[in-house]
Amino acid sequence: MLLLLVAAGVFGALAVREPAAPDERPAAGALASPAWSARRVPGAIVDPMTAVREVASADGLQQALDAEALRYDRVCFVVRRGATVLASRNAAAGLIPASTQKLLVSAAALASLGPGFRFETRAVATGTGPAIDRLIVVGSGDPVIRTAPFVDQGISTPLDGLADAIVAAGVRRVGTLVADDGRYDRQRYVPTWKPAYREDLDVGPLGALVVDQGVTLASGKPALVDDPARQLADDLAELLQARGVTVDDTGRGSAPGDASTVATVTSQPLETIVGWMLAVSDNSTAELLTKELGVRLRDEGSTTAGTAAVREVLGRLGVTLAGEPTVDGSGLDRDNRLTCGDLAAVLALGDRPDLHVLRDVLPGDPRPNGDGTVRAKGGYLDDVTALAGVAGRDQPMLFAFVANGGVPKPSQNAVVGMRRVADLLAAYRPPERVPDALVPGPLPVGR
Repeated sequence: MLLLLVAAGVFGALAVREPAAPDERPAAGALASPAWSARRVPGAIVDPMTAVREVASADGLQQALDAEALRYDRVCFVVRRGATVLASRNAAAGLIPASTQKLLVSAAALASLGPGFRFETRAVATGTGPAIDRLIVVGSGDPVIRTAPFVDQGISTPLDGLADAIVAAGVRRVGTLVADDGRYDRQRYVPTWKPAYREDLDVGPLGALVVDQGVTLASGKPALVDDPARQLADDLAELLQARGVTVDDTGRGSAPGDASTVATVTSQPLETIVGWMLAVSDNSTAELLTKELGVRLRDEGSTTAGTAAVREVLGRLGVTLAGEPTVDGSGLDRDNRLTCGDLAAVLALGDRPDLHVLRDVLPGDPRPNGDGTVRAKGGYLDDVTALAGVAGRDQPMLFAFVANGGVPKPSQNAVVGMRRVADLLAAYRPPERVPDALVPGPLPVGR
């Protein structure tokens, strides 16, 4: 549940570079370029000449995006290839970004934790043997722990795996199965979120030890729980009992400092979790990643500490968020503000070898018959439509488009708006490089 099917994860796919044509150069010695040939002009000269031609050819793209902007009250957009800006409008204006905010958390998490990072949920105890008085499950913030009825909802860390590991460790009786979610605070929801987000299951209760994103099935219908850690303890107790382990009781508590690990279950790599989060625009995952960053950088597992940590990490990477407020990690809060310039700068971090995965995990195509030339993160709230990502095949462009006000309901209209923007970007074709157009080819040797 919880935004696993939300259309706000609307976005596109950047096609793989087409294979190069076979080498058609003449045989060795047949042709040569003198040392003074313009074809040997260094890139420092050729590239600016190409950029000038491209800016001129992008007038149509600028006009098309300007026309699209007229549908809304306030709009920013920017399209750039490298340092060349091809189209721009109000790029420094702070607007409500909706789910494109998740790009910031994704970049900060990948940079801080690494693409291969895995969450580890541990069961610990002070004693050993088949009978354990208190077995404590220590939460690590894994956002995708799931029971069997929910494993088909997306990326999963199966709770069954922890139950199997406990049994494999030889445990046959547990006095009390204790849930420890002390890694994060117990603020389950950001106070300024609309109550409808909970009512519509857009986000579940936040915590360091959550199963099924805080959702339970009541009479076959999904409902949110009040205490997600206790829910996990109860679910794990049932799984253990089904495997022949006696569990007398469940409760809450903290793991003592001298406890040793009995069993663990680990998540899939962070890059896989982030890719799934962006694809389905999962709010709970974005918020838990934010709290984890708060622990890592600020020693506090709160949303406030986490958003400050996101800004800190991005600042180290050269992305200053222009003083605009960052209230949460998911983009649900209407007090969030981002500029299109900020979004493009975050996407540009994908040029770094250690962060290329940020663009690799951008999800699918928002156009009905998309040809794979757009990969982006979309988002919408009431009166908000946003799309930010990469467009183009051989010479990809970074882009961000955010519109506030004038977005007609229902939300499907916001998705249509994303598709229009993606179509405009996919239709743009850059000019050929300058040498191919302005510089004659080499002369045969001896002429």
